[in-house]
Amino acid sequence: MKHFILSIISITLLFGGTFLPQKVMAWGQTGHRVVAEVAENHLNKKAKKALQEILGDSAYLPIVSTWMDDIKSDKKYSFMSPWHYINLDEGETFKDIQRSSKGDILKAIDDMIKILEDENSSKKQKALAVKVLTHLIGDLHQPFHVGHKSDLGGNKVKVTWFGKPSNIHRVWDSDMIGSKGLSYTELAKFVDTASVEEVVKIQSASTVDMMNESHQLCTRFYKEVGDGKLGYRYIYDNYHVVEDRIMKAGIRLAGILNKALG
Repeated sequence: MKHFILSIISITLLFGGTFLPQKVMAWGQTGHRVVAEVAENHLNKKAKKALQEILGDSAYLPIVSTWMDDIKSDKKYSFMSPWHYINLDEGETFKDIQRSSKGDILKAIDDMIKILEDENSSKKQKALAVKVLTHLIGDLHQPFHVGHKSDLGGNKVKVTWFGKPSNIHRVWDSDMIGSKGLSYTELAKFVDTASVEEVVKIQSASTVDMMNESHQLCTRFYKEVGDGKLGYRYIYDNYHVVEDRIMKAGIRLAGILNKALG
């Protein structure tokens, strides 16, 4: 399949500026593809048609869901690095924080939605917006993407995972999901079980609501690191949260795309 990538000229014109990169991941490839697969299941006909026109041969959200991680080694995209997260320290609320001048996940999501809703946006701009939005809605539902600035969202909180070095951010990104050995399509089938009524309720959340959910969870999981020796018990106690977050991310992504492209 053909993969559409915007030229750096178009990106610079659209967003402007360059920023220093940071290494940030969320959900890993499998998790992001699960979010996108769930979203595919909840797209309406108008959104599906619009995505086909925008993305062409790549009009399948799991294909584009990892694009923002795929391009991290390319310096011309380093200005996107701060878009993957927003930091709230313990006890802080959204009203307390000073937003980064480099942008953050909430601003990036809002910007992408505006591009999709604007009938004057070009196909290139909309294609980039879909890629970014598909990824960032997933990121926003990973609890440690709303973690503490001091430890880089849990990246500095060292733990062992079945005796091997890891950190609490990575545990939530990919270690727990990887432990199940499921493909993204298999996992999507397991988690995409919400009723029509539940879907409506899930999609009623604002992006600030989504952020607050993640922050509340992350505050809890910071406290539950304990001695840092994580394994089977940690999976048993917390895997249902992983399933819930990726399910909600997918359903909400579909709701956003249905509204913006409908």
